[in-house]
Amino acid sequence: MRKKMMLGALTLLLITVGCAPATSQTSTSSTTNGQAATKGETITVVAQSGVLYNSLNKLGPDFEKETGIKVNVQEIGRDAYLQKVSTQLLGKDEGLDVALVLNNYVGQFAAGGQFEDLGPFMEKNGTNLEHFLPASVQSVKYKEKTYAMPLELSTMLLIYRKDLIPNPPKTWEEYAELAEKFTQSKNPQSPTEFGTTFQGKRGYTQPKEWYQYFWAMGGELFDKDTKPTLNSEAGVKALTFVVDNFRKHKVVPPDATTYEFPEVLSAFQNEKVAMAVEWNAAYSQLKDQTKSPKVFDKFAVTQVPDGVSFIHAWSIAINTASKKKEAAYKFISWVTNEGAKRYALAGGVPPVKSVLQDPELIKERPEFPYIEAAINRAKLEPNLPEWPSIQEMITDGISKALAGEKSPKDALDETNASIHKLLESRGYYKK
Repeated sequence: MRKKMMLGALTLLLITVGCAPATSQTSTSSTTNGQAATKGETITVVAQSGVLYNSLNKLGPDFEKETGIKVNVQEIGRDAYLQKVSTQLLGKDEGLDVALVLNNYVGQFAAGGQFEDLGPFMEKNGTNLEHFLPASVQSVKYKEKTYAMPLELSTMLLIYRKDLIPNPPKTWEEYAELAEKFTQSKNPQSPTEFGTTFQGKRGYTQPKEWYQYFWAMGGELFDKDTKPTLNSEAGVKALTFVVDNFRKHKVVPPDATTYEFPEVLSAFQNEKVAMAVEWNAAYSQLKDQTKSPKVFDKFAVTQVPDGVSFIHAWSIAINTASKKKEAAYKFISWVTNEGAKRYALAGGVPPVKSVLQDPELIKERPEFPYIEAAINRAKLEPNLPEWPSIQEMITDGISKALAGEKSPKDALDETNASIHKLLESRGYYKK
């Protein structure tokens, strides 16, 4: 209970402080004119455990060699990451120079004055964003100003056992049929216990998988007036599809409400499921014989059924409280431009077209063509300052439906009403 109260308090703090316009903020132009990045400086970067921390940590020595600026990359675990970074940013921690956040947090921290407007830095250094994929450029803008650089693009692919499924499903109907075929309770001859799974753990990942069913079935998050439309016919159909797979048809493991990326990956690695919608980051681990000895030579990837993928970008931004903004900008510009190919070789997926299409890199990263194809047909969450709160409302609704506490329609009706009430209180709907 105490943990829930603390999380609730933090959420309220993010809503009331992070979304509020900054009352006093030093302009970038004044700080850049009086501040020069010098050799020997050390900047502090915070990154989530996994590919983000590992890749940036590998690139730090290269950046120091080229610029003389040292990079101290601090690692924060997956579960605690966004809370800790938010606390540092809202607390105006001067010891934090560069922060990584998901793109749907950029609007919140831009509106609240925690992220530096990069426009003056870009103008001063002759930087442009033309080398990035268009979707990633839009993901780091708030009110048409750039507040971060897109660093890492993540999308979801369908991973499947190619020895069991020679022709992967192209529609969600085919997906459901295959899920039943490879579930032992439906087919005792199935070599896998379950046909598929779902990232059902309450949190920011859970809605991101659901969006793909939702969008493919004709749903949209908002109408042209920014009024939520999650409880549309398409929304109810999409949530019913997920809930029925879990509760009615039981083609999904019974503990799937505890699953995120690691659990889905483990279920596939251990031959528990025949297919799954999973983050592209799984590819490198699946092809590694030491990490995936049972399936390294039995898996393949393709687009999710019906071809509407979700993407988000991990964005790299400058903390307005930093005293080393010039050095920080040098780093975020370098790692997303000159260092982008090295970032990819270190395990990352930069949203840079020339890198994703590089023949040399594709030999090392054969999943790149699939990732680029998914990105070109994918959608982003809207970059609203209120999005972290909206996301919590969406995952609350999905969780209630998965638990059987509410029907999919009732859960989405409640979610839609909550989102509408929040945005109305923020002045989105003029009377």
